[in-house]
Amino acid sequence: MRRTQPLVRAPRDMTCPMLEIAEGCTYNRCKFCGIYRNYPFKLYPMDQVIDNIDEIARKATLLTRRIYLAGGNPYGLPTKHLVEVFDAVEERIPQVNSYGGFCRILDVKGKSDSELRLLAERGVNDLDIGAESGLDSVLEFVEKGHTAQDVIEQGLRLHDAGMDFTYFYLAGLAGAGRGIENAIASAEAFSKASPTTILVVCLAPVKTWPLAKDIESGRWVAPTEVEMAQEIRAFVEHLDCKTTVNCSHDSDVIRFEGGLPADKEKMLALLDDRIPKIDERYARMMREMIHGGSLGKAATA
Repeated sequence: MRRTQPLVRAPRDMTCPMLEIAEGCTYNRCKFCGIYRNYPFKLYPMDQVIDNIDEIARKATLLTRRIYLAGGNPYGLPTKHLVEVFDAVEERIPQVNSYGGFCRILDVKGKSDSELRLLAERGVNDLDIGAESGLDSVLEFVEKGHTAQDVIEQGLRLHDAGMDFTYFYLAGLAGAGRGIENAIASAEAFSKASPTTILVVCLAPVKTWPLAKDIESGRWVAPTEVEMAQEIRAFVEHLDCKTTVNCSHDSDVIRFEGGLPADKEKMLALLDDRIPKIDERYARMMREMIHGGSLGKAATA
């Protein structure tokens, strides 16, 4: 299989085959993402997609039942094209009955209710969606392209279609001094959308991101590690829905997972115990070592 772009997927699907049907992201303007900056969006011709499917089929077993569509937002493609891909997959790997991948809020918004139901019927489920925040001023600043109301409405539409989905929450995105405000507004929006899972990730900018210019100019100031942990606590505290909160990404200084509402008090107690113990210098050093970047002005160096 020809691989010309970074292959990124959520931890839940790390063992499932990845199928490239397009390259890059149709949007590619978020200030906090540099994954596909050097990969202009390109739809692969169907003969190349079939070659990729054939390669997966040669290695498939009876347990190969889920395929992860690679790229920034493969579900932004027309539903008709996605169904054609699913048909080609199942012709060659008939045991496949499930499809995952990254998806934008606006990809969901761009599909009709009947299209979403059709995708659900074809096995599209457990989509990974970068909601990131539920505070409109933050979403606008980072040029996310959707609003807090979109976060709510499109989540409800996915529920109606019968799809499980994960919303990503990006702690630190609001910058220094605004974490609690962002957490409370985001918890309200996420609660109304009630995603199956919320994956908490902490911001770790690098110099290739457009946000680096805002850091250099002082328009965006980095939160401390303690601030981000306090933001996550406020977010969990104000969530009011049935969901699983997964805070186990390698960017997270304090890691935990639990179900709401049953495990809320346990998660808050863990955070209350760990936050005072955070070593700011060590936590920042570990983040920079893992992600090759910095939350400070060094990100533009």
